[in-house]
Amino acid sequence: MQLKSYLTHKNIFLFGLVLLAVGIPVSRFLVSVAQFVLLGNWVVEMNFAHKWSLLKRSRAFWAYTGIFLFYLAGLLWTQDFAYGWKDIRIKLPMLWLPLLFFTSSQLSKKEYHSVLHFFVGAVIVASGWSMIVYSGITKIPVRDIRDISRFESHIRFSLMIVLSILYLFFVLLKKETRFKFLYILALAWLTGFLILLQSFTGIVIAGLIGFTALSWILVSRNTIFLKLSFSVLVLGAAAYTFYLVSDEWKKFHTVKEEDLTQLPLWSPSGRGYFHDKTSKLTENGNLVWVYVQPEELKQEWDKRNWRPYDSLDYLGNQLKFTLIRYLASKGLTKDSVGVSKLDTNDLRNIENGFPNYMYARKGSLRSRIHEMIWEFDQVKLDQNPTGHSLAMRLEFWKTAWHIIKRNKLTGVGTGDVEIAFKEQYLADKTSLQARWQLRSHNQFFAVSVALGFVGLFLFLLSFFSPFLSRKKLSRFFVFFMLIQFFSFFNEDTLETQAGVTFCVFFTQFLFHHDEYNL
Repeated sequence: MQLKSYLTHKNIFLFGLVLLAVGIPVSRFLVSVAQFVLLGNWVVEMNFAHKWSLLKRSRAFWAYTGIFLFYLAGLLWTQDFAYGWKDIRIKLPMLWLPLLFFTSSQLSKKEYHSVLHFFVGAVIVASGWSMIVYSGITKIPVRDIRDISRFESHIRFSLMIVLSILYLFFVLLKKETRFKFLYILALAWLTGFLILLQSFTGIVIAGLIGFTALSWILVSRNTIFLKLSFSVLVLGAAAYTFYLVSDEWKKFHTVKEEDLTQLPLWSPSGRGYFHDKTSKLTENGNLVWVYVQPEELKQEWDKRNWRPYDSLDYLGNQLKFTLIRYLASKGLTKDSVGVSKLDTNDLRNIENGFPNYMYARKGSLRSRIHEMIWEFDQVKLDQNPTGHSLAMRLEFWKTAWHIIKRNKLTGVGTGDVEIAFKEQYLADKTSLQARWQLRSHNQFFAVSVALGFVGLFLFLLSFFSPFLSRKKLSRFFVFFMLIQFFSFFNEDTLETQAGVTFCVFFTQFLFHHDEYNL
């Protein structure tokens, strides 16, 4: 009897929300179970006439779900219906989550914070597991530091971490908060883990949100000490960032002196060296295309390694070029002597696609900055962007823009996005390898390719509809919307079910409980 009295529709609704909040960072299975629980409870609850009356008079609901309905309409000018319906299924949270929140009763303040605490706890558990993987205990291979994000892509996980950090920060601002030490510990842990993860998107968004949040708070508080402390903190962080970038930029562009007129013609084994004296490509200040003896490289590499010299590395680049760059990064000659000086870790790094020994340093911010400078330099030289995130994104964006220019008004249709990209890559004669010929990695481009500028307008209307429906919204809600908005520039966040579920769930959850927000 007691169990029956507890199993109310509201309690099942709360249970489903907790499952969803926990599942988003750690388990797609839990997300599926949560969807079943929430939608099943909504149907069994019935009372459809009342729910329909709520929806009919809610402009905010129709404004928010309008973009999903336009994606549905986009099937009318689609050829590939299989892909189109797959995309519709991915974007279903844009419909069912608003439907749920606009027609369900509100949680109490305690219940609201419980859901958020469960979410933050799940993010901490996921980061803890990542650290176990990072330590090597599990024997799970970590070719790149971002591989430690085991449940979601490192970019989406970084957004969840930023939201968790934001929530913990606002909780700590409350005078009545108990166990502040635990919140500070959790905040420090997640901040450190975000830096270790080296997600450029997450770190930049965290910096922007942190700066905006602190500025907003300090403007509202007339405390000279806090304002002065904040100014010193911001200036110190900016100065340190500038120092890191400028120092790596200087090191990158400083070429070690080499008398190109006195380069030896023969290797110690008596084979002729190849010297490209016109190439300016360097690794850690060492010229790449000097002291190269291809026959010795192949012979010595194949003798020491199972992966053939003429094959591809893990990132899809030609292994021999990765090897040559790696040897240059260590200041070694590109011959049998140079390869013989590589240890087991070096060989593994080259297999995994690290062209510079610095890039294999897990958690090194300097190595990440160095890598981005190298990619920027390659973009300027119009080199092959394959395997380099910054250079590839520019290629994705260029391809997307070419598609948009030919389909300005209503795009190529919901189902023809993949076809359009394949055809455009061929038309542009891209140097990207086939496995890296991906979609736009920019949400605004993604919408415009599928639905044109009409769709982009409806998407922006949908995104900003909460601000249009209410005169005042909490800082916490505004900052979460900024997290999403900033991510759209560097990632097509809403093109995966995990991404769209995360964004839509927290948009609706925070919007419908905004008076509880911090």
